[in-house]
Amino acid sequence: MIAIEGGPGIDVGLPIDFGGPRSRPRLERAGGSDCLVVLYDRDCGLCTASARALRRWDRHERLEMLPLQDAARSDVPAVAAAGRELPLTAALHVVDEASGSIQAGGAGVLAIAAVLPGGWIVRPFAAIPPFRWAVGLGYGLVARNRHRIGRWLRLEGPACEVPR
Repeated sequence: MIAIEGGPGIDVGLPIDFGGPRSRPRLERAGGSDCLVVLYDRDCGLCTASARALRRWDRHERLEMLPLQDAARSDVPAVAAAGRELPLTAALHVVDEASGSIQAGGAGVLAIAAVLPGGWIVRPFAAIPPFRWAVGLGYGLVARNRHRIGRWLRLEGPACEVPR
C-alpha cells in the first residue's frame, strides 16, 4: 500500500525497491537520498511553465521533472505505479524516490518548497495544519483555473482542462 498524502492510498502490489540499474542518471540530494519526482502535465501551459521555473530554482538537483504522460513507463516503481493507478491529471503529484511516498496537490507543493533553496523557512510552517490547509485551498483554486490562468498569461501549449 502506498500512502498518498492529500489523497487516498492505493494497493499497487509492488515492492518499493530503488536499487539496480537505471536508464536515467540517479540524482542525489545533499544527504545522499534520492530526489523527488515531480509529475506535471506537459499538455498544460501553466504546468509546463511551472516545471521550467522549478528547474531553474532547483540549483542542487533535488527535483526531477517528469511529464505525467510518461509516468507509467518510468523505471522507478513508485512512479510507474502512480502512472497506472492514480488520476494524475487531477493534481500535481510528487514521488519521493527514497521512501516511495506520494504527495498530491497542496501537500506536493509543500514537499517541493521544502527541498528548494530557502526551504528551511517553509518546513516549520508545513507542520501546522491551518497552514497546510491554506496551501491546499490555494492550490485547488489555481488547479481548477489553470486553463484560464494559462490563457491570461499567454503561456505556450494548449489550454488544459481539469477533469471533473
